[in-house]
Amino acid sequence: MEDYFEYKNNSKRYIDIKSKLILGSPDRKNRLFTIAIPTFKRTELLEQALRSALNQIDVDDYEIVIVDNDNSGSSSEKIVEKYSNKRVYYFKNDENIGMFGNWNRCIELAKGQYITILNDDDWLSENYLKCCKQFLKADLDGLYFPSYRVDFRQNYIDNRKYQIIKKIITPFSKTRKKLTLFDFFMGNMSAGSLGVLLNTEYLKKLGGYNPDYFPSSDYVLHSNYCHHYNVCFINIKLNYYRIAENESAKQETLTKWEYLDNDIRKYFISVIARNEKLLRYVNKLIQENRVEGLVNTWNYYSVKKRKYNLMRRVLKKILTIKYILNR
Repeated sequence: MEDYFEYKNNSKRYIDIKSKLILGSPDRKNRLFTIAIPTFKRTELLEQALRSALNQIDVDDYEIVIVDNDNSGSSSEKIVEKYSNKRVYYFKNDENIGMFGNWNRCIELAKGQYITILNDDDWLSENYLKCCKQFLKADLDGLYFPSYRVDFRQNYIDNRKYQIIKKIITPFSKTRKKLTLFDFFMGNMSAGSLGVLLNTEYLKKLGGYNPDYFPSSDYVLHSNYCHHYNVCFINIKLNYYRIAENESAKQETLTKWEYLDNDIRKYFISVIARNEKLLRYVNKLIQENRVEGLVNTWNYYSVKKRKYNLMRRVLKKILTIKYILNR
């Protein structure tokens, strides 16, 4: 079985590829927060993400680091110039180092004690950092916040059916909850990196995002982080996750998700090392629900796709809840 938590220094893969500071003062200071925006040829979306980062209220101790994977274009540079601000630092990679490679480069370049990675197609609420500062206590190493799902294919906010089911199967009745590996066994706790605030140095200690686990690299690293460090889920929606036709919607990517996430959860069972028989059964239910979610959200075609009536699904989720509440 693959050891998904084995340490690998994933930043070393691109050690010879440099990131040049194009805009911003080279005299950078350490900050409490870094909002990092990795970007690649999505200028019209980058502007909204950058604007949301600049519009944070009641917090001054933060920087914005933009790392562009496209060293040939100038359109993103013009956007950054348009919003010229002393807290913004715009870098260009000499070569395209891939999505998760660029996330790792954001971690390397960050001067903030804590980093949140904001993809260029998502955006933050204006009080995101304010809430981070409010909930970030001395005994915490990170925070998770849920996000609104904004479907630009259908032009509405939130899939209501998805939200109802999620409320049934997610054991977050309180505003705060400490995250454990079991929570990640139940499913990825975030929409990629959106709404996730983690300690920059601790991310480096864990080796960063492993591109070999694409498209689930964030799932692996974040679960590993919460397994080793003290992270709290705050049940307040503060950010906006864009659903559109992109890399995530490709059938090849969705197939990798279907099988890789299942394999990752099996690994989690071996690490949790208790109630393994029951967890294997629960994993089958999760996998069925996972595939159904891919079908409903991304029009995914799976040879294992099955039809379940609502009562049968709810009954299975209730069995899962019973385990959660009595574990």
